[in-house]
Amino acid sequence: MHRLSRLFFLVLLAQLATAPASADPATGLTLVSRDGTRTVLSLDDLAALPQVELRVADPNGPETVFRGPALRELAARAGAPAGDALRGAAMTLALLGQAPDGYRVAYTLAELDPQFGARQAIVALAQDGKPLSAHDGPLRIVVQGDQHRARWIRQLSELRVVQVGMP
Repeated sequence: MHRLSRLFFLVLLAQLATAPASADPATGLTLVSRDGTRTVLSLDDLAALPQVELRVADPNGPETVFRGPALRELAARAGAPAGDALRGAAMTLALLGQAPDGYRVAYTLAELDPQFGARQAIVALAQDGKPLSAHDGPLRIVVQGDQHRARWIRQLSELRVVQVGMP
């Protein structure tokens, strides 16, 4: 297991070290497919996608409502397999989110797929009906059910499809 973790880290490090710059998070989001194809979605493009509302308990106050496109929808737009195509080697694929400060979090495709983990996760554009604050946005990943919000990337700039643990 330790060897697999080290291999995962080295593969991600190599991929990220050679990555070109991402979109400015103030203007959009860069999607990167496994073959390196880059697509930049503007904030208007993201707002035009089907929107999902997530209601999450706030440990410091009332329930908060976040709104934005589903993370799995954006994964599909980056060429990630889903449903019946998610099997075999594809089960080792993840979506790697990144902020301009270098903060990164990986979300496995299986955890997001409705046939497997069915985790609800979105790229939030709004919180309680208002655009996200400058501190958190304009884009933030929100994952339903996460008690600790370390996976909720603020100021998201890039989503990249990566393969985990494969030489």
